[in-house]
Amino acid sequence: MPEASNGGRRAFGLMVLATVALAGCRTDAAPLAVPVGPAPNAAEVRYIRDTGAAIYRRQGFERTRGFVFAEPGRGFAVCLRAPLRDGRLDHTLLILQRRIEGAVSQVEDDATILRAAADVGPCRNRSDWVPA
Repeated sequence: MPEASNGGRRAFGLMVLATVALAGCRTDAAPLAVPVGPAPNAAEVRYIRDTGAAIYRRQGFERTRGFVFAEPGRGFAVCLRAPLRDGRLDHTLLILQRRIEGAVSQVEDDATILRAAADVGPCRNRSDWVPA
């Protein structure tokens, strides 16, 4: 059996070293996605679309694909955003108190709309936006 050359051993050693050093590293260049909660159902999407249209005065806007947080004690929150005239984004955190099934009457409409800068922090660095 012929002996391996020094160059071949060196290349093999570098390959092993690189494999050990890079074990567990991401190799794709895609950005890390923000974890997404469960997706709103069709009735919730309609409610979000109608509420967002009222907030943004029929201007086009986007919503997060899933709930930002979805806990019965805390609510079911969705982020909305629309461009301002100066190019910045106007964010809104819409919190549903419960999951929606069917239509929502005015009596049952108890969603919370938060627009203050301190309240919309969870919306700013998300990457899961879809047109509303």
